Amino acid sequence: MSGQGEVGGAFSQFLQPFDPEQFESMFQKSFVDPAQQVMQRQTIPGIKEQFMGMDESGSSALNQALAQSATDLSTSLGSQYMNQYNMGQGNLLQALQLMGGLTGQKTFEPMIQQRQGLAGPIIQAIGQAIGGMH
Repeated sequence: MSGQGEVGGAFSQFLQPFDPEQFESMFQKSFVDPAQQVMQRQTIPGIKEQFMGMDESGSSALNQALAQSATDLSTSLGSQYMNQYNMGQGNLLQALQLMGGLTGQKTFEPMIQQRQGLAGPIIQAIGQAIGGMH
């Protein structure tokens, strides 16, 4: 068996055409949804708690703090989005390079091909040398 089909199968997941909707869905489920949950359950309540009991001037600072946390979250998610996209593209490139390298390879070829016994030429040379001495 060549093994090339098995290797090709291992890389096939990286060789699928890029599907932006699938990527968006994966990113939403893996990064955006969890980040939004943390924001809603921990970050916003934590910020609000810091501003409890303040007068009206505190509400402006509260709004600024909430806006800044939303900006920070957006910036972080944007960075993660690009990292995931670049990693996917890198995986694709690497898979293509590995597959390209395998396409021209023979699956197995012995380094030494024995057309006749290894000792045959040696014995023949010795025999000629001894025969020439007589």
